Amino acid sequence: MSQPSVNDSRHILHLVIFFLLTFGIGFLPPLGITAMGMKILGVFLGMLFGWTFIGFAWPSMICLVALGFTGYAEPGQIIGSAFSHPAVLFTIFVLAFTTYCDKSGINDVMAKWCLSRRFLAGHPWVFTFCVLTGTLIIGFLVDGVPAAFLIAGILYSMFHDIDMEKGDDYPAYLLAGVYMAGVLSFTCKPWAGQNLMGISTLNDLSAGTSVITNISVIAIAMPVCIATLLLYTLIIRFVFRPDISRLANLTPEYLDTISSQIHIGRKQLIAAWALIIFLLLMFLPNILPSGTAVATFFGKFNMVVAMVVILGVLSFLRVDGEPAFDFHSCASGINWNVIWMLAASIPVSAALSCDGAGLSKVLSDALHSFVGNGNILLFLAGFMIFINVMTQFTHNVTIVLIAIPLIWNLSQSTGINPVGFSILTFLAAGAAYATPAASTVGALSFANGEWVGIRRAFRAGICGCIAAIIAMLFLGLPLVMTTVGL
Repeated sequence: MSQPSVNDSRHILHLVIFFLLTFGIGFLPPLGITAMGMKILGVFLGMLFGWTFIGFAWPSMICLVALGFTGYAEPGQIIGSAFSHPAVLFTIFVLAFTTYCDKSGINDVMAKWCLSRRFLAGHPWVFTFCVLTGTLIIGFLVDGVPAAFLIAGILYSMFHDIDMEKGDDYPAYLLAGVYMAGVLSFTCKPWAGQNLMGISTLNDLSAGTSVITNISVIAIAMPVCIATLLLYTLIIRFVFRPDISRLANLTPEYLDTISSQIHIGRKQLIAAWALIIFLLLMFLPNILPSGTAVATFFGKFNMVVAMVVILGVLSFLRVDGEPAFDFHSCASGINWNVIWMLAASIPVSAALSCDGAGLSKVLSDALHSFVGNGNILLFLAGFMIFINVMTQFTHNVTIVLIAIPLIWNLSQSTGINPVGFSILTFLAAGAAYATPAASTVGALSFANGEWVGIRRAFRAGICGCIAAIIAMLFLGLPLVMTTVGL
């Protein structure tokens, strides 16, 4: 009889740990949280362990079902709500759409155009920073999710053109940076996520006396996020040190050759218009005067609706006697690891934040203790680091909603400006991409096993968070002091 291999034994050990965490922690005595909170915590830790050491699909399935036996909600309700969530639905459609863009040739056109810019000749790190900054700006103007998918699709074509392969370090860390930029784009938006909830909460607590303006958030967050991406670019260059010879050796003559290969036919033109229309549908609600009939009309086109409309129109259009978009052929691009990962992370994160779990109270008590024991000069830096670390494991909206009342109370006793303090908290809570549970967009880095890989995703995410903290302390803090005050 053959002996089990080391890999088989390791896999069995991982399975045992996964099931012990997922179903065993709930039997331990509650440690400051409720009995239901212990069960939810077990599901969360089991999910993280499974994603890291086993895979994405079936551990996500098991954890979704296990969550239904914690007392949080019924299993069928959890699975139904997970797959009806706009982020999951949009991801399914956008993966099919990005496959269509690749098949149509528009990704190849955009990749060749980007790659053939003369200022990139011999400057691979300028190119890297431009890609990351471009993702941030597109994500700010439109949305971080489609921006990350769009840029990643273009990069795949570019990697193919310069013979970079799956498993190479440079593509992995660049793609991880693209997903980070998608996450950071939400941090720059006063009208999105934790920023919107934090601004509203502070306004209510202060009875309108402490108002955070949109321009102040953008003016502080955008430079900090750009600095974060610059630092991450330097980390790729000097810490990860990938082989970039194929990118660095692009001569002006070679770039001219690439430029001459750009061809836009009817297929590419239709795909280009589809991209432009999608971006417009995402962008117009942000700039049109609120309350007008036009703004109300375009406000109905959220990410899912806009993508469904575009795919429907593309299916109707004919090119050479064939539908411009064929869902059956493009469905091959739907990565079910990504879908299952998103579907599982959303309800588990919501369960961790619910009142019945008791975890929010533990976080609140920890923050109170942190406030009481810290020197006010060192407290700001320590508080931002603490917020960032905690956001890697729970939803940033939850963290902000707990932190803002503490900030308001502290401001009354110390005289610190709650507006500036709150903006720093938004920055710290927004730069969350060190774990698969930290953010929806950041999780894409961990799910992209072909190009990034779980270990490089962790390395990139942790180093990216360190870059964000450095940018917050050395740029964000001075910007806050000079713009809104502390």
